[in-house]
Amino acid sequence: MEFQYEKEMQKHGLKYADLPEDAQTGIDQIKDVNKALNMLEKSGKKPTAKTIKKVKAMDKWVCYEIYDHLNNTDNNDDDMPYEEEEVLEEIEDQVKEEMEEHAEQKQANDKGSKVEAEIKALHENGVKTIDIEDLRSKAPTCYDILFDTYDPDEENGIETSRYSLIERKDDDLFHVKKR
Repeated sequence: MEFQYEKEMQKHGLKYADLPEDAQTGIDQIKDVNKALNMLEKSGKKPTAKTIKKVKAMDKWVCYEIYDHLNNTDNNDDDMPYEEEEVLEEIEDQVKEEMEEHAEQKQANDKGSKVEAEIKALHENGVKTIDIEDLRSKAPTCYDILFDTYDPDEENGIETSRYSLIERKDDDLFHVKKR
């Protein structure tokens, strides 16, 4: 991310040490936030628009401190619009949220793989039909899903990209088929 304060410093030939304490503190905070943003981006994630907006407001504030220094004025009486901790916490929350989503997706994928493997094993063992009690011992993941979602008024079952395990109402058995 490019910062306007860096352009202003370069434009006016200023070094960090030339700046007043408030500007230096603001720059330090922006650099800390920027490190967190770089780590976020290296992990393949983009910061939210809200976070970018806050960082830009911090940058703008530092620019006003630089202008006050250059013009020998003190017009920038306000404090920095966002504290470093607030922005860092926002980035951290985003990382946590995305990690939780990734974990949930991984768990769902693992469960899907188990379901596929259980139905495949039934099919490969020549099972064409199975009742709910046998399903409990031979395909426990499928059983748990069916138990949690069972509706006596609906067609119940599980379909994967390769197999299906569908209950027929006429015989109350689950039919195992390769798709």
